[in-house]
Amino acid sequence: MEKVGNGIKKMSKERLIVNASNCHSGGGKTLINGFLKGASEKIEILVYVDNRLEINYPISKSIKIIRVNKLSRFLIGFKIKKILKKNDKILYFGNLPPYLRFKCKNVMLQLSSRFYVDSISMKGFKFQQIIKIYFEKLYYRLFVKNVSHIIVQTSTMYKKLINSGFRKKISIWAFDDLGSFSFEGNKVFKKEIGSFIYVASLLPYKNHKRLLLAWNELKKQDINPKLYLTLDGNNNNLKKWIINFVSINKLNVCFLENISRDNLISTYKKVETLIYPSFFEAYGLPLVEAKKYKLKIISSDLDYCWDFIEPDEFFNPYDVSSIARSVKRFLSIEKKLDKIYDPKEFFNKIINT
Repeated sequence: MEKVGNGIKKMSKERLIVNASNCHSGGGKTLINGFLKGASEKIEILVYVDNRLEINYPISKSIKIIRVNKLSRFLIGFKIKKILKKNDKILYFGNLPPYLRFKCKNVMLQLSSRFYVDSISMKGFKFQQIIKIYFEKLYYRLFVKNVSHIIVQTSTMYKKLINSGFRKKISIWAFDDLGSFSFEGNKVFKKEIGSFIYVASLLPYKNHKRLLLAWNELKKQDINPKLYLTLDGNNNNLKKWIINFVSINKLNVCFLENISRDNLISTYKKVETLIYPSFFEAYGLPLVEAKKYKLKIISSDLDYCWDFIEPDEFFNPYDVSSIARSVKRFLSIEKKLDKIYDPKEFFNKIINT
């Protein structure tokens, strides 16, 4: 409340303060872009973003963007505390909670990382990545008490968060960066028959190796479907392995290296099927995008895959042959079954050998 000239009090105007300073690439970038596009003028919005984040689209006049560099992002908590008003709402957009306890009722955290609330194998990760995830998880556990409300995207994450011991407000609010304008209504797109796409960063749990081993197994059976494969991230060892494996085995794979958002959407429009062999996800945004762009979906038979969709086919992501068989079933390729001979046929085989 604040006083006006005649002594009567009125409600202070609400304001939303958003810390999205570590969302400049990957899924975080996609979601903060979607958030900025969806914001209206109903409330004043102050958003801290990384100075590398590109905002090349119109945003609401109520949004004030404050760009920060990598070092100064650690001071944002103090900056927010300095300008904070009682009726302000705070949203931390990048998985990690604030290290300060703010004097306002609504401090929200957008949580899109399963690492902090689940026991995940670190097999295949670099030592630096393991250390980074360990300290981020420790930080999360120390300071999650400073938030009053956590926003997740799936029922699976909701359950994981409950099981981790969080007892405050939890909401399942999933959204994407496509929107009704990008989707073009019910338009039917001309698809490349028998084409597949896998959209994922180059992290070990994304399961690129087994996917390509399955593609090689299919090729040995004279089945050679086209696979579009994004190559995003700085895992150079995995990238080299992928490129070499595809080249040596002459697989029908088209690389989409550091593809722009617009070009990715154009690719969604022409590809027939999303294949998704990841071992786990907090959200699985490409599954949502594939559904909107009317792609068929073949995915791991794991919890996260069933939160938004019912896959057209599914497989065991740990089994290369299971992945290959699911592709064959989807392509309506009949499996050549082993013949069972009757005793007379078997005897004739023996004597005629």
